[in-house]
Amino acid sequence: MWNPLIQFLRLFGLSSFFVMDRIGNFSNAWQQFIRDPHVAHAAYSMTILDSRTGSILFEYAKDLGLSPASSLKTITAAAALRYLGSDYTYETLLQYSGTIDTVTGFLDGYIYIVGSGDPSLGSWRYDETTTADSIIKKWIEAIKQTGIRKCRGIIGDTSRWKNKKMILIDGWTWNDIGQWYGTGHSALNWRENEFTIEVQPGSSVNASARVIAIKNPPPHLKIFNELITASSDDDASLYFSLDGSNVGYLRGTVSLQAPPDFNLRCAVPDSALYVADELTQALRTYGIQVEQEAIVESSEKENLTLLDIHQSPPLSKLLEQFLRISINMYGEVFVKTIAHETGQSSLFDAPLKILPSYINILLENNKSLEAVAITDGSGLSRSNRLSTYVLAQILFTLQNQSWFDAYYEAFPTINGIRMKSGTLLNTIAYAGYIIENSFVFSFMINNYYGETAPDMRKKVWSMLDSLK
Repeated sequence: MWNPLIQFLRLFGLSSFFVMDRIGNFSNAWQQFIRDPHVAHAAYSMTILDSRTGSILFEYAKDLGLSPASSLKTITAAAALRYLGSDYTYETLLQYSGTIDTVTGFLDGYIYIVGSGDPSLGSWRYDETTTADSIIKKWIEAIKQTGIRKCRGIIGDTSRWKNKKMILIDGWTWNDIGQWYGTGHSALNWRENEFTIEVQPGSSVNASARVIAIKNPPPHLKIFNELITASSDDDASLYFSLDGSNVGYLRGTVSLQAPPDFNLRCAVPDSALYVADELTQALRTYGIQVEQEAIVESSEKENLTLLDIHQSPPLSKLLEQFLRISINMYGEVFVKTIAHETGQSSLFDAPLKILPSYINILLENNKSLEAVAITDGSGLSRSNRLSTYVLAQILFTLQNQSWFDAYYEAFPTINGIRMKSGTLLNTIAYAGYIIENSFVFSFMINNYYGETAPDMRKKVWSMLDSLK
């Protein structure tokens, strides 16, 4: 909170005194931070702008191109609002082909789940209407009301996105893409394209760890468990075969002291098949016969009849989860949706064109853009490069947009500051606003040494505290 003296200074136009006092405090905190031995061989940068004028209040290596990690999501969120609008919603269609025998209830055709990219379909993060159980129940009711008691099969349809099934991003590492945060995406996503494997350590160090249960498993999944029990915490991951066979390998270690509810959140290999199979099994449970197993196929050549339209929460609500929980899959879906809706690029090269094009519009004729290289919409790719000056300039410019309030409200509050974090191996970034003190800032550090991410974050927070 502001004290009376600061309020008086601002009231009479003397805020520059307040701002420079804070910048002086920050300069001292910065010097202390960069003297830390864990920072000695790292690459780091900081830019602080006056949020009213855009002038530089503090900079260190402002034009250095660094990995922004998930602070890149601030640009993706802004592009989504710019091109799609805060009220934009995704629609998932439940349709059927063929004809229904009114006597037997046999549908001589297929039921299609036609996706448009909705990243929240089946998600537990919103209200009841988006949950998997609620949607499946709604779809079953729509099918029953039509009189269908038997059908050929259920088809997951990704034709809205040119029949691309599951898309992975160049530059994502092998040990990321089996994790929940590295899952692929398609026009038909389900349960945020993840499932859970519950595991427990063996009885002693170096003994095999055990798979206890698999919650909401994708269809036809075969898992080879190679997990080993270790004396301390370490990484355990699911690695998928690249031959399309749905074969996964659990590798790594599980701590001997792992809690009873220890689990791995893992990526789904085919999200469209995931939802089609779940509806297939649910229909059979409810007594509706489905002759064939679920498949993924296009309905483009079919004459379809509508059963149900499911709408996602508005984009403004999706962005809150995107920025606060930092769900990478959402960012990749947003970039593909912009490409699909605007025709600015193909889906294939959307990550390479959509965000760089938007940055060029925001910062026209800015020579600092030479430091920009963007290959995804989430910041998970190690190929991304961005300078703190460019990111801070973007955040400053966005304040003039009509949708800025929705954008700002979607930001998480971290350590008392409205800012988006980013974390990769030995990489930490923050970017955001301290509007009450007239600051817009971006900070990045790559390749710090010998420090855990939580400990390094605390040091960065301590430094940023001087700006409050």
